Amino acid sequence: MKQFNFRSKLKYIIILLLAAVLLGNRGFRSLVRNYLEYRRLNAEKAMLERQRVDLERQLKEVGEKPAIEQAARTELGLIRPEETEYRFPPPKDSDK
Repeated sequence: MKQFNFRSKLKYIIILLLAAVLLGNRGFRSLVRNYLEYRRLNAEKAMLERQRVDLERQLKEVGEKPAIEQAARTELGLIRPEETEYRFPPPKDSDK
């Protein structure tokens, strides 16, 4: 009976010593903190990678569409060198 009691006490002492070494050690806490930072940075990297792919896709779509020319014509008033643009004033209220 005494041997069983000694083994259970020894088991608890070993567990307490192990917990004290792991939790009281600044190196272990630093290791855990660095691991958590590593996981956070990997998640942020994955998010930024998805954002980069999406932006590249949008850039490719914008570069291929004739919408660029249309936007330049309407918003900036640009024309091609061989074209002539005629601008008319809007009608007056009395002309309607």
